[in-house]
Amino acid sequence: ADVTIECSDALPIEQPVFSASSCDPIQVTMTEERVEGSCVNNYTIIRTWVGIDSCGNERVLTQTITVEDTTAPEFVEAIPTDVTVECNAIPSAVVLTATDNCGEAEVTFTELREEGSCANNYTLTRTWTAIDSCGNTSEVTQVITVEDTTAPVFVEALPASELYVRCADLKPAEMLTAIDTCGDATVSFYEEKVLGDCEAKYDLLRTWTATDACGNETSHTQTIHVSCPVEIYNAVTPNGDGMNDDLVLKGIECYPGNSVEIYNRWGVLVYETKNYNSNGNTFKGYSEGRATIKGDSKLPSGTYYYIIKYTFDLGNGEVYPTEQAGYLHLENN
Repeated sequence: ADVTIECSDALPIEQPVFSASSCDPIQVTMTEERVEGSCVNNYTIIRTWVGIDSCGNERVLTQTITVEDTTAPEFVEAIPTDVTVECNAIPSAVVLTATDNCGEAEVTFTELREEGSCANNYTLTRTWTAIDSCGNTSEVTQVITVEDTTAPVFVEALPASELYVRCADLKPAEMLTAIDTCGDATVSFYEEKVLGDCEAKYDLLRTWTATDACGNETSHTQTIHVSCPVEIYNAVTPNGDGMNDDLVLKGIECYPGNSVEIYNRWGVLVYETKNYNSNGNTFKGYSEGRATIKGDSKLPSGTYYYIIKYTFDLGNGEVYPTEQAGYLHLENN
């Protein structure tokens, strides 16, 4: 009978049997014709048997064998699985090969990138397609989800987390740079001044923040405890207008145990006190010396000489005995 078979199947081997006739013997001949189809493994075989007896009687039998290639190739290697990886750990595309039941197979590869929420977040869709000579295909796909979850790293050594410094020793903020596993990183800087309990001391909070293209951040904060010398306003005008009515020593309260002495141009002590401005004890243009001048007497306008002594304390146990001296002008109308 006519049959349709796969190209990998064996061709039928059955032969027709011609029964005896009254004119024996019978002679049988067979011819085979191959007709090509749409591809190398699609074709048709036409078999023809002719039986002739000795009297010339003839019988012809025909069988059509349709050969088809409908089986797709098969991959040889293990198929890659879907994975989620960091942006610096993307696996290389594997090389796949394939076999076919009726010949050879060719494997093609494509990769499609689909962007995500940022430059280093995306998906890679890898597709391998095996095709045989008759166009039968097998296809496998691997989806790689690429993520950037790793924060940048500072390049330089980080500034100390905590410092105690004098005003004069305060340095500009250091410049930091950063690197990222999957691209560039930018470093921003922010500085905040936090006032202390007294005017001569404050904290500086310096923060460096490294940010990559996907918003991953690394931050470092430095706290600098700053101690400044006493700031002296060397003009005293006790006229009741609320400005310089007494000698302003800005920040003196930061250094308890201080002493203040004021001398006139002849070197006579006209004012002295301990712990200046701790209980209203400020210089208002009146004599408060050691009996060298009449106490509580209004001093004449003019130039006076001051000596301020205190222990400059950084707050970390470092202390520096300090003396500030100079001239002030008293306008005592």
